[in-house]
Amino acid sequence: MAGVGRMSLALAAAVAACAVPAAASGAVHLRGTAYEFNNTDVRLAGATIRVAENRSVVATTRPDGTYDLRVPGRGRVTPYIVAAGYHTIYLQTFRIRGRDLARVNFQTPTDAVYGALATLLQVPLDAAGEPQECAIVSTFSTRRVRTLSFDEFTAFGAHGVAGATASATPSLPSPVYFNDQVVPDPAQQRSSIDGGVIWTRVPAGIYRIRAKHPTRRFASFVATCEPGRIVNANPPWGLHELRAKRRG
Repeated sequence: MAGVGRMSLALAAAVAACAVPAAASGAVHLRGTAYEFNNTDVRLAGATIRVAENRSVVATTRPDGTYDLRVPGRGRVTPYIVAAGYHTIYLQTFRIRGRDLARVNFQTPTDAVYGALATLLQVPLDAAGEPQECAIVSTFSTRRVRTLSFDEFTAFGAHGVAGATASATPSLPSPVYFNDQVVPDPAQQRSSIDGGVIWTRVPAGIYRIRAKHPTRRFASFVATCEPGRIVNANPPWGLHELRAKRRG
C-alpha cells in the first residue's frame, strides 16, 4: 500500500503541473447582465454582446439578460451591446490580466429615452441620429454594491455617492451631473445620490476618467471614444468607491 500511496502522490503532482490558469489557456470570461436604463426590472434577452477590438468575439444574452463572453486572456477589450429597440452602448475599456471579470453589466437606454436625453443635453446628432462626437457616462457608486449579485444590486436602492466631482486626462470641459431625479442637470455642481455624471461632446481619443471626493476614494477607468460612440461605465465598475486607506 505504501507504493500505491507514492504513486497517488506522483499522479497528483503531475495533474497539478498540468493545471493552468485561465490566462495560460488563452481566454477568460466576462459575465454580467443587460438591463434597461432606469428600469432594472426589464432584462434584455437576445441582445448581442461583442468587443470593439475583435468583433468576431460574440455572445447572446439569455432570457434573464445574463451573458457569458469569452475573450482573450490578455490585452484590452471594450464590450458593447446591440439590442432591438435600444441604443448601442459601449462599456469602459478593460485591461484583461488573465482573470475572469464578473458583474460586467449593461445599463441600456431605449431609443426613445436616448433621444430624449440627447435633446435635453443638446447633443449634436448626425443624419443617423448618432452623436457627432462621443459621450462618456459613469456613476459614482458606493462600495457596498461592489460584490452584490444582480438581484441584490437592484434591491439595494440608490447606490450613488453624493458630493463627488470627475475629471478627464486628456482634459475635457466640466461634465454634467445627474440630480436626485436621475436627470442631467447643468446646475448640479457635484454628484447627487444618483451618482450619475456625463460628458456629451468628447473628441475621439482614449481618456482616463478620475473622481475626487472630500472623504472617499474612487477607482478610475479608461474610456475609448470614437464619433457616434456612447461609453457608459456603469456600476459596479466605472467610478466605484474604494476602501479607505489605512492610517498609520
